[in-house]
Amino acid sequence: MKIPFSVSARTAILIGSENFSNPEGAIVELVKNAYDADSQYCYILFGEGESAKRSLYILDWGTGMNDKIIETCWMRIGTDDKLYNDKTESGRVKSGAKGIGRFALNRLGKTAEMLTFTKEGRGYDWKVNWSDFDKPQTSVSEITADIDTISLVEGHQFLSDLEKRFGLSFPKFETGTLLKVTDLNDEWNEAQLTHLFSSLQDLVPPFNIPVFEIFQYVQGKDGYGHIEVSDYDDFDYSVSARFDGKDNLSVKVLRNELDVERLKNDYIGLFRREDMRDFPYRLSEFEAGGYERTLPLSKLKVDNPQRLANHQKELGAFRFNFFFVKSTTSDGRGENDETKYPYRIFSPTARRQWLKRNVGVKVYRDKFRVRPYGENGDDWLHLGDRYAANPIGAGQRKGGYHIRQNQIVGAVEISRLDNVHLQDKSGREGLQENVVVELFKDVLLGIIGLMEADRNTVMYNLSQLYETQHPKGTAKAEADAAVKDEKVDEDSFNKIRTGYIVLKQEAEERENEIRLLRNLASTGLVITSFAHELRNIAIFSKTRSKDLRCAVENIMSEDDVAKLGLSEYDNPYCLINDLRDQDQNIRSWLNFSINSINRDKRTRKVLRMDEYFSRFYSTWHTVLNELNIEMSITGFTPEMSVKAFTIDLDTIFNNLISNAIYAIKESKKTENRIITISGSVENGDIVILFEDTGIGLAEEYKAHPNDIFNAFESSKYDKDGNQIGTGLGLYITKATLAEYEGSSISVIVPHAEGFGLTVRLKMY
Repeated sequence: MKIPFSVSARTAILIGSENFSNPEGAIVELVKNAYDADSQYCYILFGEGESAKRSLYILDWGTGMNDKIIETCWMRIGTDDKLYNDKTESGRVKSGAKGIGRFALNRLGKTAEMLTFTKEGRGYDWKVNWSDFDKPQTSVSEITADIDTISLVEGHQFLSDLEKRFGLSFPKFETGTLLKVTDLNDEWNEAQLTHLFSSLQDLVPPFNIPVFEIFQYVQGKDGYGHIEVSDYDDFDYSVSARFDGKDNLSVKVLRNELDVERLKNDYIGLFRREDMRDFPYRLSEFEAGGYERTLPLSKLKVDNPQRLANHQKELGAFRFNFFFVKSTTSDGRGENDETKYPYRIFSPTARRQWLKRNVGVKVYRDKFRVRPYGENGDDWLHLGDRYAANPIGAGQRKGGYHIRQNQIVGAVEISRLDNVHLQDKSGREGLQENVVVELFKDVLLGIIGLMEADRNTVMYNLSQLYETQHPKGTAKAEADAAVKDEKVDEDSFNKIRTGYIVLKQEAEERENEIRLLRNLASTGLVITSFAHELRNIAIFSKTRSKDLRCAVENIMSEDDVAKLGLSEYDNPYCLINDLRDQDQNIRSWLNFSINSINRDKRTRKVLRMDEYFSRFYSTWHTVLNELNIEMSITGFTPEMSVKAFTIDLDTIFNNLISNAIYAIKESKKTENRIITISGSVENGDIVILFEDTGIGLAEEYKAHPNDIFNAFESSKYDKDGNQIGTGLGLYITKATLAEYEGSSISVIVPHAEGFGLTVRLKMY
């Protein structure tokens, strides 16, 4: 006698709860279904319902399902449909293959409804009550769902109602699937909703992005919408690696840590050193921004070469892109001398914020995240252990240098078709551990090792170059050696004494720099703290002169006052007119200060340069008129656009105009006081000439004009010869431009009259 297996209805509940341990994972699974249905869009909507209960909608514009597919695939637990029909009509590799995705609905709420429409014009309304699965002594085959035919008109009405509730406008809908979940199992508070929005940004990889857009909206809440994959170009190294699944590993390395112009001009001796004479360390590779190379995977340095030889064919094709990003200029002990390494200037604060959200190496299978790799910086490659075993800086010695786990942002792309031995666990949390997974990790570390060896070679040779050229560096090294030798003689004493003086000078310079930066930060905080009060002053200044005029007119008209023969200093109407003009100037400065900290200026977007400089002119026009300075802006057209933060452009050009105003005032001229800003396009770049008719470049900078961009370099002095400039304006300007790939600023030398700069921005 043979008896069949049977499955309890409760099993379905377990599938939902066990495989989707949190509601976020369940939503991700349903978003994957939208992708697998060839949809271009997926909308996730949280709506308020009765009794303060939320409803959840997941909408796609995919192929939809007919009644046969609903019965044989959607309603069949563990269906193998995606396992064998692994590609969509458009060629997408389907991300799901377990056949349990629909139980994500059970994890999200107690009741679910699905409206689905196919290209044949058929529509179906499917409903299920998950509480039916809790009935004791019930087989899963005894549980039924309701299904009815509906028209596309009903689907349009469904979407129209949602558009009104959420204030949206959906794309035209002909086919797709509309899911509604009610009586949600989770609270979905503000923190959870924000975390979901952030997680969905990481759902698809930051390279080779498919045509698939995700949106999240919450009824009655702002701050949500289109989920964009954030790009980033402020890296120190960028590595793109592709393994063909056979033997060839192609690697592209981009260097962005060092200032190439300084390397060419001030560190040219580096390229005469033995390590730096051949590819890929020649000056030509640095000028090109990087290099590409192809090598057999068998030549990659890994911890276990034998495992690589035995299992390489099982690995399969994959891609690995990563950024190496430091959060501070120097990244190790002994590497804090910026004259030793010509670092490119960047904003540490912006980097730390970006790293905090993105740090870690994430894994993507067929365009979707495999958790928990890289989740909250999860160090699954054990980079922290590698660094802890040998915590040296890149320039300290050759060999053994490793990056830290908090300095890498990466993405690995695999596929269930190419990487059959890298399979997900049934719970969607990680890969099934086996020898190929261990090899996979080893190979990824080997690729990271290529970048580490590159940086180690460059920084070590820069360190050695410095030691042979700079007495300070030599003095410190000799002092350190003398201390370690523990000898008590005159020669050791002199070395330690010299080293102490050098270190004391450096400490004083650092202290001065920190003190000034602290003061500048405090000034910024004060402005921010009083922004509300400053806005009130600006608003009040618009009407007080008018109100005062009305009050005086109630006593005596302007014509009657004129008959009294009063001087303009005694005439109240003249005084009121002066007050009006002064208030206008005050509002200009206040608006400039307040707008500099507006939140919308901290969002990167495409900016038309003609519109930007039109606003720029309006901001400064009144102030410049007061100073008898003419400003001319020409050459900017609607086609000249950049993708940037408005606040960054403000930082650049406000600093430049501030310096120009000072230079013109110092010239003591009463005529020909002009600031000229002109734009043109050259080789895909927007070239901006910023010129003034002021006193020109100070004598001390004429031999090395680009020194004006260094921190604390200033030629502004008061009448007693005391330096009054902070020396940070142009330093900040260059640092801001350095955050945009391909951008630069340089002095126009020689300049016929006054002073001129060229700013280059990459056109969008």
